Amino acid sequence: MVKKVLITGASGLVGGILINHLSKNPNYVIYGMDKHVGLSMRYTLENTPIAQGQQPILPPKEKFYVCDITDGYQISQIIQDNQINIIIHLASLLETETIEKINHINCQGTEILFDAAIRQEHVEMIIYASSVMTVFGYLESEPYSALVKNIQPKQLLRKITINDVPIPSHFNPSFEAYCNSKIFCEELAKRYSSSATTNVKFICARLGWINTTDDINCDLYDWSDKSIWCSHRDLCQFIDRVLENQSILRKLEIYFVSSNNDYCWVDMDNSREDLNFVPQDGAKWKNT
Repeated sequence: MVKKVLITGASGLVGGILINHLSKNPNYVIYGMDKHVGLSMRYTLENTPIAQGQQPILPPKEKFYVCDITDGYQISQIIQDNQINIIIHLASLLETETIEKINHINCQGTEILFDAAIRQEHVEMIIYASSVMTVFGYLESEPYSALVKNIQPKQLLRKITINDVPIPSHFNPSFEAYCNSKIFCEELAKRYSSSATTNVKFICARLGWINTTDDINCDLYDWSDKSIWCSHRDLCQFIDRVLENQSILRKLEIYFVSSNNDYCWVDMDNSREDLNFVPQDGAKWKNT
């Protein structure tokens, strides 16, 4: 049966990657939602050249909705009118915004979306774009802090698992607020998934660092980035595996999603065991 997929934050970097990928699969009809149609802020933050007139990759006009993530009524109408089956929730403010804006959009907006989605009988699954930044606090202590300093660790790093306590980064207040917003929304997913009144499955994907150029072979990036880099191809493979295995997944699943990087310090064993997710790309430490 063809599934109808709604992607929030559709004009963002990850939204464009997934729309371009999933639109080629006849098993899915892709809908998009965003509060604007501008290119992702990631291009500016990473100083990626933008061609004049370049536009984000979006679904056709009749399948794209300009809607704020905090507008519960319009979200409910979009889901209901299109009989959406799967929601890939990407809408989120970056760590460059104020604490107040991050909490309003990332936390309150996600709660509004979750609440609207579980009330619709057609919704089967929500894939929530969490982040490896839920555990970025570990980079502030040895042995993980060596990566921030671009020092090759003297030993293999114990990998942080989904059972380890999330620890936000304390780099600055907005950075910490962003980390905490992802932790908060994972707790929301746990709460909603544990309700006996809904059968909606919640998949929390702790995405690694996805960059605009899809290239990691650059000295501009330190190993705190490279160790958790996720290529566009590996991102798409992960989403494919989740969609293909939807029927056998539990009501709540949490996965780290990165490429096969040297000194990757997050554990992806459960994604390999549950989904047969095997990253194809990876950053390699080049000894000189």
